[in-house]
Amino acid sequence: MYRALLVEKDQAFMEMAVTFLTRINRDLRVIPCPEPNEMLDLIDKYHPDIVVSGHDPAAGMDALALFKTLLRRNDNFPFITIVSNGSQELAVEAMNLGIDFYLIRDRPPRELFSDLADKIVLAVEKRRIDEERSLSERRLKALVRLAKMHNYGFSEVAHFVLEETVKLTRSEMGYFALYDEKRDLLTMYSWSQAGMRQCRVEDKPIEYPMEKVGIWGEPVRQKRAIIVNDYKAPHPLIKGIPEGHVSLDRLLMVPLMHDGKVVGTAGVANKVQPYDSSDINQMTLLMDGMASIYMGRMSGEARYETERRYEEMLHFAPVGIMAVDNQGLIVECNLKSRKLLDQLSDEGHIGKSLIDYKDDFTVQLYSAVMESLRSRSPSSAKIRFKSPESNISVQVSIQPRMNGQEPKGAIITLEDMSEIESSLEKLERASFQLNVVDRMTFLEVYNQLQIIDGYVNFVRTMSDDEVLDEHMERILEASGRIHERMRFSRDFRNVGIMSPEWQSVSDAVARASLAFEVPEGMLQINTGNLEVFADPQLHKVFENLMAMSLRDGSVTSIKVGFDITDGRMRIVYEDDGEGLSEAGKDQPLDSVGTVGENGMYLVKEVLSVSKIVLMDTGLPGEGVRIEMMVPNSSYRLRS
Repeated sequence: MYRALLVEKDQAFMEMAVTFLTRINRDLRVIPCPEPNEMLDLIDKYHPDIVVSGHDPAAGMDALALFKTLLRRNDNFPFITIVSNGSQELAVEAMNLGIDFYLIRDRPPRELFSDLADKIVLAVEKRRIDEERSLSERRLKALVRLAKMHNYGFSEVAHFVLEETVKLTRSEMGYFALYDEKRDLLTMYSWSQAGMRQCRVEDKPIEYPMEKVGIWGEPVRQKRAIIVNDYKAPHPLIKGIPEGHVSLDRLLMVPLMHDGKVVGTAGVANKVQPYDSSDINQMTLLMDGMASIYMGRMSGEARYETERRYEEMLHFAPVGIMAVDNQGLIVECNLKSRKLLDQLSDEGHIGKSLIDYKDDFTVQLYSAVMESLRSRSPSSAKIRFKSPESNISVQVSIQPRMNGQEPKGAIITLEDMSEIESSLEKLERASFQLNVVDRMTFLEVYNQLQIIDGYVNFVRTMSDDEVLDEHMERILEASGRIHERMRFSRDFRNVGIMSPEWQSVSDAVARASLAFEVPEGMLQINTGNLEVFADPQLHKVFENLMAMSLRDGSVTSIKVGFDITDGRMRIVYEDDGEGLSEAGKDQPLDSVGTVGENGMYLVKEVLSVSKIVLMDTGLPGEGVRIEMMVPNSSYRLRS
């Protein structure tokens, strides 16, 4: 999914962009921003993947100024600008600022928006790859340093690991606590610097009896990671936070394990985006290393095992790791880097200078290492070279090793990007081809159906033959079913694509009613300030339910309300029509077809994304009554 914030004052262009982009690529979601001064608020609200801005200073649209605003805020979003009449000077200025793409608006809409859709995907994927590579490099450097910290005090190790974990998970703060199984006691050991600055709790307790610890103790009790992506939502284990404690929005906690036992727990909080399995992996890897070091303080044998394990891990790491001295002589290299060097020389590598290989790759690498040592600062570069078998692209990261103020060598990481770059090119091409085929097929079938309908109606006006008219009617019915299937396919393919979000039930019902000419006074919405955490297509649920009711000509009243009983909340949809027969009561909720040609099947799928259960509690002859049981964590009442 690609969420693009489109900043554009031209309403007609905005509407055209939303229509074309979502048709061209169903994975695109456009967030309209009609006023430039609303850009930052919408970014903070929706957290888009990319910003696309029109550029027309005369109309108050200055894309370059908006990009500079993002730079000042340190918002590293991909950025595309669209200009009506471009100039070489403007293009050069945009590229110099770091804007990803510069598009000219003066061309056919389909061509412009096809190009824009491709550029959005390319810019976002490039940024994601760069961020993932950056995280991998940081994690690897942290592991390398952690593996060498056995002579440090444990408090220094804990502080280092905690700060690195906060950065790797893009969190605001973190904590680390040790667990005493015999005393069943959790002892707070360390807070990240940001956490200590923001937290104003006086007389912070150091020891916490597990019987009084709420959700914070679950990683210890369950021996697994716990994610809470909405800390303010009702939860039986959340007991609130002390007065003065920093506000919590999201929380990720993991147990610290050693030999199958829990020795502690650690957590990070307030990441902008929801925590996921990737954050668990980032956190667990470093915390497991710290747990091993902690236990190693208690046992010399455990310390030896930890060192051996980390040496083995570095030796068999999936990226090349190499150590050189300040003259470029290879001091050590792991298995991955050795295989890379073997393509250049079949002789031994330890003690050999990079410059001795007399190859373009090692010459470039030697130059980059020497420059990093001279500047006494880390550096990175991408180096390409040709081996006897293929062309190879290597991402190189260089970390100088210092002896006081003087460099004594460097640690080099080598990541072979050849397969990734090749796969990315194939993926981009395949994605483009699939989108083109899908778009062309859908439009062609739709257009041909329209032609068929037109000719059938034309033939009907030319003949009074009742038999022929009956056949023509059946053709139109078949065409109508195909139309319905196509609309269902369009809606269904978007279910679950976008992340669930908090939505007002009243707004969803009102939006659904716009699809029909509902007689005044027929629809009653009694959901107040209720919000549910559901798929963005929630309005389609009520749209299909209303379609079912309106097909029943006896319906004069439709009501949507809710009630909460014993802490369980249900949304109730009901009408005063004939209701569903006993024979048809199960089919609409559990299968494709019948009600609205797949409509109720779509309803069920949209609700299942957030585990909302659908129940038919109506009686035949007494109207439809549909109840939607919402999990406790998926609803809230806004004040």
